[in-house]
Amino acid sequence: MLPSVGKEKQELPSILLVEDSPTTAVLLSKYLAGAYHLLHAKDGAEAWQLLEQMTDVELVVTDINMPRLTGHQLLVKIRKSEEPRFKNLPVIVMTTTEDSTDRNLAFLNGANDFITKPIDEMELLARVNVHHKLAQTIRELEASRRALAEQARTDPLTKLKNRRAFFENGSQHVAMARRYGTDVSLIVADLDHFKRINDTLGHQAGDEALIAVARVLLQMTRTEDTCARTGGEEFALLLPDTNRLGAAVLAERIRVAVERENVSAGGQILQLTLSIGVASFAVERVETIDQLLSIADQRMYLAKRLGRNRICVNNEGKSNFAP
Repeated sequence: MLPSVGKEKQELPSILLVEDSPTTAVLLSKYLAGAYHLLHAKDGAEAWQLLEQMTDVELVVTDINMPRLTGHQLLVKIRKSEEPRFKNLPVIVMTTTEDSTDRNLAFLNGANDFITKPIDEMELLARVNVHHKLAQTIRELEASRRALAEQARTDPLTKLKNRRAFFENGSQHVAMARRYGTDVSLIVADLDHFKRINDTLGHQAGDEALIAVARVLLQMTRTEDTCARTGGEEFALLLPDTNRLGAAVLAERIRVAVERENVSAGGQILQLTLSIGVASFAVERVETIDQLLSIADQRMYLAKRLGRNRICVNNEGKSNFAP
């Protein structure tokens, strides 16, 4: 592998040069010095290893005729890979002839451009710059699209998932549980006396209370769980591969943690409590996430009727957690 050329690596975009001729590799590195950080592989096999290891390669310039793995074969591996970063990775192919066979095959295999040897410095720089900037623009557009998609699924106040995301994820989890015979549990938690907080201390205090509850939920759940704000003061937690007992234990931990939260708002320390309902797919034998949510909702309202700040795991109010 050739050493870094020009400025420090982290300040320059990384390009992978795949060339079995040391003389040509050194020459091309000089052409691109100062504008790009060059990595060198002597054949397609070594290039593929580098691409798997180096996640910051932004463009590939490759020869075609090389030992072990040709440029065409490398192209096929890149384009068939399921790795997202390879989806729009620009690949420029170098050819030694004006014959269209290699070029047509390269384009068929997913090449973005080609350049004929002997390589002209200005032509190489122009092609590399154009494709690098185009790929950069595509990445930025995709990042913006992902950010907008995530924003559409996120509650702006608490940064939890919103109702839409909850139902999307919930439908998937229930379908998986039904198909594979696994379990998924649901916790519905409602912030007690929320209207009183808003009416007496103002909406800013109410917002602080909601944010505090959301913070507890995120701290006490796994990455695979879904924490959502599904209503004004109502939260829902989807717990895949969790039975009713496991969900009830987690719900009690959350109830206690929220009760211990000291939230300062409106010049006062808020005493927050939750009323919680728990339901699980395996016990309830429901078909949809809407049905599971309805059951958990009923138990949450039962917890309120029984005095608030408690958990209901069935419809009779028995075997429930309470302070």
